[in-house]
Amino acid sequence: MKFLLEISLILYALSFLAVIVYHAGGPERLGPVSKALLIGGLCVHTAGLAERVYSTGHAPMASMFETLDFYGWMTVLLSVFVILRYDERATELITVPIAALSVFSAIENAKPGGPLTLILRTRWFETHVTASFAAYAFFTLAFAGAVLYLVKDMRGGTPDEMRKFQNLAGRSVLWGFFFFSASMFAGAVWAYLAWGNYWMWEPKIIWSFIVWFYYAGAMHAFYIREWRGRGLSIATALGFFVVLFTYLGVSLLMKSSHSF
Repeated sequence: MKFLLEISLILYALSFLAVIVYHAGGPERLGPVSKALLIGGLCVHTAGLAERVYSTGHAPMASMFETLDFYGWMTVLLSVFVILRYDERATELITVPIAALSVFSAIENAKPGGPLTLILRTRWFETHVTASFAAYAFFTLAFAGAVLYLVKDMRGGTPDEMRKFQNLAGRSVLWGFFFFSASMFAGAVWAYLAWGNYWMWEPKIIWSFIVWFYYAGAMHAFYIREWRGRGLSIATALGFFVVLFTYLGVSLLMKSSHSF
């Protein structure tokens, strides 16, 4: 699996370099080339995940290596969807390097897989984690849309450009909030089955509720015309760092049932 991840990382890096040159005024053919490289990397990455599932017998979500790899895959998958569905080529300037960094970190933390512990052998665990990382991918896309809005704002972008990126960020927050809510519901059911309680006062769960309330506020602010603009974009961008701390900071720095 590590070899396939290394190939996918190289393809992601080449795609990123090609799209940078394309946006900098390079040859038009670099647009399709960067797209093909990104899709090729995603295919190789998917093969690596499939091999991991086959070798371990469970979804690849049980260690830091697996979650970093899965987050990178989900982020690229969403980036490819945006490219194919909306022909939007700017957001990948932010989402692809984030995904590539996640894959690189996964490679650096690679270790053999094994069977799940008894407490993780439930579909609620897989549902909980899958929905979480789908939400993280959407929050990453929202971060990209917010940053691009702020860049266009500083450079005097057209109203249509700025509206496009704020709408992209708003819709991404909406979908991210949906998946994160589903994740919290599945996590509560799993917690009850595992420990007999829907809620526990531990750092990861508390910070997950902070993320939920943060994006609930951002989602509602998007539908209030007076609150849109630079302030909402800054808040949306900052939310990504709240997500990162909840995902990695809490798991690595604080004692929790979610610790790696």
